[in-house]
Amino acid sequence: MIVKINAEDVVVDENMTVAALLQSLGYPDRGIAVAVDQAVLPRSRWATTLSDGADIEVVTAVQGG
Repeated sequence: MIVKINAEDVVVDENMTVAALLQSLGYPDRGIAVAVDQAVLPRSRWATTLSDGADIEVVTAVQGG
């Protein structure tokens, strides 16, 4: 199935969870926020299975000055 991650189409397996997707794309375990279909998804719900056509935004926290 196809999902959109930060405005790019990505092919993923059916039954892929948010957590598994983030891990497969190399995102860190901490310091990120995720929204699915324009709704912030708390870390406690990252076991949620993605649906075809889901629109996912991943934001990484950056420290600096």
